[in-house]
Amino acid sequence: MYLRDLLRSLVRRWYLLVAGLIITGVAAVGLFSVLPVSYHSSASMVLLPPKTATGDDGNPFLQLGGLNQAVDVLTRTLTSDSESRRILKANPGATFTVAPDGTTSGPIFIATSTAPTAAKATAMTDTIVATVPVALAQIQDGLSVQPESQIDVLVISQDAKPTLDSKIRLQASAGIIALGVALTVVATGLIDGLLRSRRRLRASSRTSGANGSRSAAALTDGDTARVAQTDATTPPAEDYLDPDMSSPTETAVRGRSAAATRRR
Repeated sequence: MYLRDLLRSLVRRWYLLVAGLIITGVAAVGLFSVLPVSYHSSASMVLLPPKTATGDDGNPFLQLGGLNQAVDVLTRTLTSDSESRRILKANPGATFTVAPDGTTSGPIFIATSTAPTAAKATAMTDTIVATVPVALAQIQDGLSVQPESQIDVLVISQDAKPTLDSKIRLQASAGIIALGVALTVVATGLIDGLLRSRRRLRASSRTSGANGSRSAAALTDGDTARVAQTDATTPPAEDYLDPDMSSPTETAVRGRSAAATRRR
């Protein structure tokens, strides 16, 4: 029943509904254009065993076992405070992550860059790709590992063009649209109910006033009729006097006349 009344309210106040939807659309477009965008760029790299482990004619991809520990050490080094500050300072406004690739069992890790522009995202990825071999060599040099026995790194893939991430803008715009539509529908129903209530109240007041006037007029007419009826049925004051009764003067005159008659 409430849903039916709400639908009727929306039909009656369609102009309010249209105005609310237009405002909601403008707000969603404005929010979509104001929110900042982000670009993502990534590169996948794999660690390769040293030549002493594969030989001159050996296939390094057949000797990838045991290099996962080296991946953990390398990723922790790249994300350390000192190294990350150096990378971020070279690419202001951009961020990055370096983590092992959880979808494979090999010594593969992924470097992901995020920036407000495509150029900055690409520059950050290039910086990480250039930093990885240097950091890996420094780790091994610190352990006094001979160059021919050091682990090497190979870039498997790198994004040629960063991807635009508009997920945040889409989610925010969708939320604004949903909220705006809900508020528009509810507000339209409330306004329609308020206007109809005020209209019924005014109509009731006019009806009550008219009934009161008719009642007062009827009461006045009734009182007038009763007064007229009372006046018609009430005899004159002299009708209440007894004709057989006389005043004292008339009685004295009559007595003297009767005495004179008897003396004659």
